[in-house]
Amino acid sequence: MSRRRALHLGLGAGLAVALAGCGEDGTSTSTGGASLGGGSLTGLMRASFIPAIHELQQKQAAAWAEAHDGAVELTFAKEWREQIAAVVESQAGEDLGELFANQAHIYADRLVDLTDLCEEIGERNGGWYDVAKDACVVDGRWRAIPRAYTAHVMNWRTDLFEQVGFTEFPVSWSQLVEVATRLHDAKLPRVSLTMNQAGPNDSASVAYSLLWSYGAAEVEADGSTVAINSSQTREAIKLMQELAAVSAPEISSYDEGGNNTSFLAGKIAVTQNATSIWYTAQEQAPEIAEKMSHARYPGGPAGRQQLVEMNSLAIFGHSKRIEPATAFYRYLMEPEQLAALAEIAITYYTPLLRNYESLRSMPWNSEPKLDGLGGLAADGRMPGWPGPASRRSAQAYNNQTIVNMFARVISGSASIDEAVRAAEDELKKVYEG
Repeated sequence: MSRRRALHLGLGAGLAVALAGCGEDGTSTSTGGASLGGGSLTGLMRASFIPAIHELQQKQAAAWAEAHDGAVELTFAKEWREQIAAVVESQAGEDLGELFANQAHIYADRLVDLTDLCEEIGERNGGWYDVAKDACVVDGRWRAIPRAYTAHVMNWRTDLFEQVGFTEFPVSWSQLVEVATRLHDAKLPRVSLTMNQAGPNDSASVAYSLLWSYGAAEVEADGSTVAINSSQTREAIKLMQELAAVSAPEISSYDEGGNNTSFLAGKIAVTQNATSIWYTAQEQAPEIAEKMSHARYPGGPAGRQQLVEMNSLAIFGHSKRIEPATAFYRYLMEPEQLAALAEIAITYYTPLLRNYESLRSMPWNSEPKLDGLGGLAADGRMPGWPGPASRRSAQAYNNQTIVNMFARVISGSASIDEAVRAAEDELKKVYEG
């Protein structure tokens, strides 16, 4: 990758450090591992809103395949989770795939044990964050490699906030309600945080984080006793209800890309998302890009708590090419490849290895608009916290129980008590059934 292309992507000169030891296009010439013997590996990967992420991964895969006498065919799909579920169920198809959240717990018995490789990677790179282990270690064995997490942050318009008296992003949820109220009263573009089933991941990011920051939880630390019916839960819902009352009405209908579109069009002042909005803004709405910044989620009475949106790499047990698949993953997790991906992804793919936090080329160390976004995983949580990540917590996440609890109240379809009781019933079927 050239310096000109890096600057075009808003990455800064720090990319040179990340690509040290790589080829001109951001790929390594490493040749370690098993030969494909003229065959091919196939994989299902997560599609992102940043095309450069796909481009670099395809180049990295091609470079490795050429050095190992074969081909690597990666498919990037918006519905990659559903497609992976079908592959796992049928035990046929692709060799490898990118899992989401704590799916390793759901599919554990049909995934290859990657313990040796994960421990090797951790030892070489300062160790894994605890949340990485929570997501990928099942019954003491690593069933997936915690490749990276998508850092969800608040994308906000600095110029609009200044018009209502705020030069910094609020540090508490209650302060965010105050800002939202001022924007509403001034008839300026409003706050708009997604909270509905149509935008499940963005919505879950806020729903879980808000819930935990008020000291509430869906389950106790034992991982089986449902705890959602509490005063802390009601306080968190009340906060969301107050925020929704002065927010853009679309929060109840946005899909995963709808809030991005509204933000880029200048219709809203703040929304939660990955920094992919900023990436797109530089290309499509430079006037918005100049007037926006990023901030960590606000905190509540129990401090800042944040759900981690995990991306992990797994090999399916039915694969006939486990050895080369393992070697390919070892290559992707080498610093040359992972650092280049993290730099291009501008926190969409943030490594879960501790050594990367201080690497000068990382986005949070090289771009002022991303300052302070490193290390989100250090205190990050997986669905089901404070209980352990598990098949049951993954099921509760997939059911969107916590999202629906908040959504029912802000849409007016249920009172707070009704929404809490409905969530409690759903969670008991999962955790205690």
